[in-house]
Amino acid sequence: MASEDNTKTIAITGASSGIGREIALELATSGHSFILIGRNGERLQEVQKEVASLGGMAILGLGDVANEEDVDNLYSKIKQHYGKVDVLVANAGVGHFGNLEDLSIQQFDEQFNTNVRGVFLWLRKVLPEMKQRNSGQIIVTSSNLGLKTSARASIYSATKHAVQAMVWSLRDELKGTYVKAATINPGSVDTPWFDGKDVDRSTMLSARDVAKAVRLIIDQSESSNIDHIHIMPGKR
Repeated sequence: MASEDNTKTIAITGASSGIGREIALELATSGHSFILIGRNGERLQEVQKEVASLGGMAILGLGDVANEEDVDNLYSKIKQHYGKVDVLVANAGVGHFGNLEDLSIQQFDEQFNTNVRGVFLWLRKVLPEMKQRNSGQIIVTSSNLGLKTSARASIYSATKHAVQAMVWSLRDELKGTYVKAATINPGSVDTPWFDGKDVDRSTMLSARDVAKAVRLIIDQSESSNIDHIHIMPGKR
């Protein structure tokens, strides 16, 4: 059975900016403890300070989600500081867009390594102990393009379909337990991803919109098991 204590230890990948940062700030006032994971140490420190200013506590986890040794070391750090992971928010992501034949092999590898391998490596670390405790929540930042496809997003969409299949298969494996897995599937979100790009960001979701959906999943009751939350911009 899940603990009645509402405070949790939350690991967030891709926490240095955008959606990951906003998730940490949205949850910082609720007494949760965080490990903020990313590759940019300076930006992670900034988020750590913001979390602290809101009354939260966070440690930093510098590393690459696609690197097995980094994941092993960061999970050991979490165990040392907190003892467990109650919630994994697998949020780190890379996107390269263009006609399929114009995308490079490097861009293909970057997307699959971060968006798919990175999720897989973290799931492998947290699942055994979550199953042992019979408690835990996994949230993967997927995309609207994990549920459909679009021109100029062939490889990115392929990675998100792969993640969607991974989580839905995992949900079947977790039936009969109190360990839960869900995806967030937003449309375009106004984040630094779009810096320098000629797009109309006024029609996009805000990162806080996505963070609020993550809060809904984390705060759900024991009798609820959210599958996915599909969010599209209100202004299109």
